[in-house]
Formats: sequence, C-alpha cells, structure tokens
Amino acid sequence: MKKLLLLTISILICVSMSAQNPPITPAWAFEHVAWEDSINTADGAKALVDGYLERNIPVGAVIIDSPWSTTYNDFNWDTQRYSDPKDMINYFKSKDVKVLLWLTGAVNIKCKDTRFQKSDTYDEVVSKGYGINQGKPHVWWKGEGVHIDFTNKEAVAWWYKQLDKVFIDGVYGWKVDQGEFWFGDILDTSIGQMSNEQFRPYYYDAMYDYTVKKNPQGIIIARPYSHQGGYAASVEKMNMGWCGDFSGDWKGLKLQIQNIYQSAKRGYGSPGCEVAGFFMKRSNKEQFVRYAQFGCMTACMINGGENGAFSNHLPWWHGTDVENIYRYCVVLHDELIPYLFSTVVDAHLHGGSLIKNASYEEESHQVGDYLFTKAITSADNRVSFHLPSEGEWINFYDGTKYAPGSLIEEVYALERFPLFVKAGAILPLNVTSGLTGLGDASMVGRKTIMIYPNGTATRQLHLPCGDGIEYEDCLVTYDEKTGKLKVSSGTSQKYTFILKNMPSVKKVKNVASWKYNAEKQELRIDVEGSTLDIEIR
Repeated sequence: MKKLLLLTISILICVSMSAQNPPITPAWAFEHVAWEDSINTADGAKALVDGYLERNIPVGAVIIDSPWSTTYNDFNWDTQRYSDPKDMINYFKSKDVKVLLWLTGAVNIKCKDTRFQKSDTYDEVVSKGYGINQGKPHVWWKGEGVHIDFTNKEAVAWWYKQLDKVFIDGVYGWKVDQGEFWFGDILDTSIGQMSNEQFRPYYYDAMYDYTVKKNPQGIIIARPYSHQGGYAASVEKMNMGWCGDFSGDWKGLKLQIQNIYQSAKRGYGSPGCEVAGFFMKRSNKEQFVRYAQFGCMTACMINGGENGAFSNHLPWWHGTDVENIYRYCVVLHDELIPYLFSTVVDAHLHGGSLIKNASYEEESHQVGDYLFTKAITSADNRVSFHLPSEGEWINFYDGTKYAPGSLIEEVYALERFPLFVKAGAILPLNVTSGLTGLGDASMVGRKTIMIYPNGTATRQLHLPCGDGIEYEDCLVTYDEKTGKLKVSSGTSQKYTFILKNMPSVKKVKNVASWKYNAEKQELRIDVEGSTLDIEIR
C-alpha cells in the first residue's frame, strides 16, 4: 500500500511538473561555456579560457568543477588549488567571463579527492537534523556523507548561508550536480518518506530560488532528463539544461541527442549540449566537429570534461580546420542569441521548449519555429532525412528552396551540417563580424533582424535588454505583396533589416539608408525609431 501511495504521488508530481512553463534564461547564459574539470586549479581555468579567447573563440562563462573546495561541500576554497579565488574571479570578470561553481547537496565525512576528509560542518548538519535519512551517512560518488534535507526549511536556510560564502560578484550560478541519486530509492525527510524522484525537485528548486533571488541574472545548470536517473530539476525552475554524462564517441552523441529531445518533450525550455561528452571514450576529429555542430543548435555549447579536457576537447588540438569550424559554430550560435532568447521567452509565456518538432528516429529538430537541423552521427557524411511537413524550407548556405516534407539525401563536408530556414522567418540577431556571412562589423550595437519573405509574415519578438532576463516586445510585419515593412516597439532603437531572396529593389522609403546586393538578392536597411513604416519597391 505504501509503495502504491508513493507511486501515485510521484505520478501526480510528474503531471504537475509537466504543466509548468520554463523560466526565462538570461541572454548571457546562451553563450559558449568552457568547463575546467581536469587540472582543477586557477592556472588551469585561466589557461582554458585564454586558449579560446586568444583564438577569437568567444567564451561567456567558465565552470569551476570539483574539487575546488577543501571538502564536499564546505564552500571553503582550496587555496592550494586556487590561491586567490577573488583574484581569479576578477580576472575572468575583466574578460566578461562569468564564473559557475560545481556543487552537490551532500556534506561529507569522507572525501574522494579533496585536501581534507571531513567537512567542518558535518557534525552540525547531523546534530541539528539537517540531513535526510535521520542523518545517517551514505556512500556516494565523491565519498561518504549526509545529504541535506531540502524539505526542511531550517536546513535550507542554513545551506543558503553556506552558499553566501562563495556567491560573490562575478559568480553567476552553479553546476548543480547529482548527489541525491545515491542516497536510496526511498528517503526519510522532514515531511515524511518519499521517493528519490519526489525529493529531487526540493533540491534543485532550492538552488534555483537562492540563485535568482541573489542575482536575477543567475542560473543553475542542472539535469532536465538524463539516462542517469530520469527527470531531475523542475521544468519551471531550471534555466539551463545539461543532460550529462556522455562519452565523446558516436554512441555518446546519439545518446545525448535522445536525452535532449526527451527533455524538450517534457517542456524544459533551454536544453544545452555537453560538447564531446564528459568521460570514457574521447572524441576524434570527426566526432568532435559533429558534436559541436549539433551543440550550436541547442541552448548552449558546454565544452569540457575529464575525457581530454586539454587535448581532444580543444578544437585547435584537432587542427586549424577544426579550430575554424568550431569558431564558426560558436559565433553563429552567439549571433542567434536574440532569437534563442525570444523563443525561450515565448516558452515561458506559453509553454514549450527551444527544441521543437524533434525526431528521435532521424535525429533532427527545429530550433524555435524558424530553424531546422539534422545531427550527423556517424563517420559516413551521407545523411537522409525529411524536412518538417509544414512550410517551405530554405537551405541556409545556398538559398535552395524545398517543399514541405521533402526528403533530403546529401553528403555534407566536415565544415557543413544540415541547416534550413523556414520561409517567412523573422530572425532577431546580434551580428558583430562577417565570419558567418550573416552581416558584418558595422552591425555592432544595432538590432539586426533577418527576414525571409513569404507572403505576409508577422512576429512578436522579445528582444533582450542587455545580458539578463529583461526584454522589450517588438512587433515586426512584412507584406511581400505590398512591400510594406512595419515595426512597433516601446522605445526607439537602431535597426538593421536584412531581407533575403529579393529579386529586385528599386526604391526604399522612410529609412536612413539602404543598399541592395543584386548578386545575393539581398536588401539591407538601416533605420532608427520605435514605430516604423517602411515601403520597399
């Protein structure tokens, strides 16, 4: 009877969770994340980030993984590894790189790989009843300890005070890892017995609540769905997903794709990709590239791990050609951040995920409503897949148009992957260079919006106001027949509009400047204002 009751409650919780909408992911959190979990020192973290930046590969954040503390989890920096944590954090801050710290919810009496064994807070946790299972220690993958009872409000308040020791300026969140999974299928908590699955949201929710209260731009990177235990964080309280852990070979990539699609199906807003996996087999050149290409069509490229962090995980380790491909993927993803952000705001308001219309069989998905991609998951670069059954689709690289549901059979060179844009797309972008061909450096500081005309197209965009979760609505409408482009937003902005597939343009009215490229059949318009009524002839 008890097991039946627990199962019933678990099902009700699952239904409740799936009915919730995801939170808004801060704009910065879509940026490339470097993950240092090999050397585990300040010098190692700096070398990793600088290696990317010196090669003009953008980095938005760095994960400082375990062990960074003297025990698990005492939140005391190990100064033998990180001699001056504030100096390191300020070093990254000077480069506009945000710091994320690893943790779990356990407090240990024995540790696997830290400087000390017993946490200086262990006895307090046990004596005050802050742990699950009556404070009995249990073996988990980082040693032996007690897991904090996140159903206990006093225990949560105490935990928050521990977090305060390290959540300082420059630290923007946590890689919230899995510890609770090891403490039994049925757990004793302050509110009674519950399944491990029922307990997980208390842990992840507490971490999310603390983080966004302290810093509205903060995030937790946590597991949405994972083959290592099922669902973890709550849909409505997880602003960046990481399904880990995976191997770096084709098998790992294929498994991760399935995990990400399962997460999206559940309604997690921003599932990201662990590029080249984390452990076991290392990526070879082809596997690394295909991992990166798939990753740049998810919420975030998170690259690092113990399977070759300073070898196979580094694009330049595989050669200049791979370095260039990886740079392209990161920059393309960065340019798409306004679109990714706007799509996740839609998911927050109405439900859903950044990853849509996923096909488990063909390993393909839409990114929002307007982009479609197919992962390449074998050494054979020949792929066969179907485009979505709704709308006309345009090859991102050469502009070839395809009917709905078309079968694509093609061989993709290593530097290319299947990427299509839906006709009628209105894509907000952040273009800062000419690397991807979407624009050039003259667009820096401007709101760039790319339009693929198809009859009358209208889109309510949610454009980010800075790096956080604040946004401004902007309604864009383009009527291909009349040539009228209308924009309505709350404040005056500097816009650059790029209209694709324009056979001819003779005149453009009510703009600051315009330029038509007959060879590319592309029109660029520069204009400033809040309410725009542009005529194209």
